[in-house]
Amino acid sequence: AATEVLAEQPPGSAEDDIAQLTSARDAPKGSRQQLALNLVAGGLGTGILSLPWCMAGASLVPGVLMVVGVMALNAWTIMILVNAAETHQVFDLGSLAALLPGRLWPGRLGDRLPSLGRFMQGFINLMVWVAMLGTLTSYFIAMHDAAAHFLIGTEFGHRKWPLITFVAMFLLPLCLLDQRYLWYISFVAVAMGIYLLVVLAVEFAHKVSSDALPDGVCLVGGGRGSMAMPAALAQCIIIQMCALPMYKDLEHRTPRRFAEAMWTAFGILTVFYVSFASLGYFTFGPDVNSNMLRSFARGHAANMAQAGTVAVVTAVYPIMIIPMVAPSQHLRLAVIVRRMYAQRHGSAVVPLAIVVFVSLSCIGASSIDSLGFVNIIDGALCVGAFTSLAPSFVGLRLLQRSSFRWRALMIGLLMFGSLNALLGVVFSSNYEQDIATSCAVELRNTMAPSWMFFF
Repeated sequence: AATEVLAEQPPGSAEDDIAQLTSARDAPKGSRQQLALNLVAGGLGTGILSLPWCMAGASLVPGVLMVVGVMALNAWTIMILVNAAETHQVFDLGSLAALLPGRLWPGRLGDRLPSLGRFMQGFINLMVWVAMLGTLTSYFIAMHDAAAHFLIGTEFGHRKWPLITFVAMFLLPLCLLDQRYLWYISFVAVAMGIYLLVVLAVEFAHKVSSDALPDGVCLVGGGRGSMAMPAALAQCIIIQMCALPMYKDLEHRTPRRFAEAMWTAFGILTVFYVSFASLGYFTFGPDVNSNMLRSFARGHAANMAQAGTVAVVTAVYPIMIIPMVAPSQHLRLAVIVRRMYAQRHGSAVVPLAIVVFVSLSCIGASSIDSLGFVNIIDGALCVGAFTSLAPSFVGLRLLQRSSFRWRALMIGLLMFGSLNALLGVVFSSNYEQDIATSCAVELRNTMAPSWMFFF
């Protein structure tokens, strides 16, 4: 089974193999400020481009409350994993799941099945790769849509795959950089995220001055689109699979130091998400595109936004490679490639894995057009695996907490996250027509400027 292959560890010489495989990727420890910057940069991916579209399906006030709630929930579940990682000194999510004690199933059938830890390790590793491939695919889609704007009339603008292939070749060397260089890349990502927000604010101000804001913006309403927004937010901010490798590289690491950096980063991201989603919704109205950049009319503002998106994706893409590489450092290579790289060429395994991941996401982007669909489906998978399943099992089995209240919280987290993941898969659009018929408080365009003061 795939999960067994992904979970199996090398006999006897596991520490030697892992040391070989990771020696080329070791990096100096990062400061708390660098960690906070990396976390902010990790939350500025292509998911933000779908936030105004999702808010159009959830309405303004519920959308803002969802942003705050999803951020708080993710911060809590990340700290569950970080505390367990510090306790057991294991710093990737799959290897942490491997420590789960117990059987997968009772009785004779359980004797034939892998242990709970072995199964969960394989499943989590598989979900890390699937979810992150979805994320990386969305990055290629967004970069293609942005770059194609400048290449209309050329071979790159006419056909999709040549441009995506060129982008992949451009990004690949950045993905091979040691993590100590990612601080500089993260700085670019944050700067470009702020730049995009400023461009959107300028477009909003232009529409206000020309009395061109659209009608139909809903302050309070409800509908099926409310089911999709948590999944889209998850695609933005679920970084549980990145958190443990980042925690490992934190200077003088302790869970408290990590929490301080994380809450700083999440506070910044909460303000950014609320501002970006609200501004986009006010500026383009209920018909905003699932890739907000496509809602800009051709002109100077559109050009600036497209260029900023190319820069943001270029900066964030290498950070998102980190959680995909971490599990590959702990596979039993004999099962995959019969240890062909485990002796003389151990250091080649990580670069080879990076090449494979970049290539697969390139192929996916060549086959899929809708950024919103990819963000919601990928976000739903992330909610189920990384906000719900992994933290709840780790909290139940690997932390020394056994009170009834704690166990009830973990079981509730598992049920709540699983339900939200299912709803995200079923309701994979924003269903803005539901809000049009059920809006309780509608905001007219003449009221929008005064409301934006609060955001």
